[in-house]
Amino acid sequence: MANFELLIVDDDPSFLFLHEVLAKKSGFHDSPQKFEDGEEVVDFLNKKESKNYLLFLDIYMKQMDGWGVLNFIEKQNKPDKIKVILISSSINSEDKNRALDYSSVIEYIEKPLLLEYLEILKEQVLF
Repeated sequence: MANFELLIVDDDPSFLFLHEVLAKKSGFHDSPQKFEDGEEVVDFLNKKESKNYLLFLDIYMKQMDGWGVLNFIEKQNKPDKIKVILISSSINSEDKNRALDYSSVIEYIEKPLLLEYLEILKEQVLF
């Protein structure tokens, strides 16, 4: 049983679905929550108690993008409670370098997310 809540944030419904299925099928997490834009997940995090959260976060979304979500998370100053894996279609090296500036980012992955990656990740201690 995971000791964290998994939050999947992507404005593409097909990736939301795919990432949820992969999380469940791999045994990584059995009940991820899905959000279609950054504002939704920021509102959620603002209203919730201080649990451990892992976000699968897309960068480029229409409302609030992933950078806006990361800025919000950094202001919370809870790097031990909120961790982020950026999952993006961007292959821009500037995006990868920028991601390193955020203490909450533990990984940058180019889409698509792979089942094998989650099977390895579930064996690691994240929190």
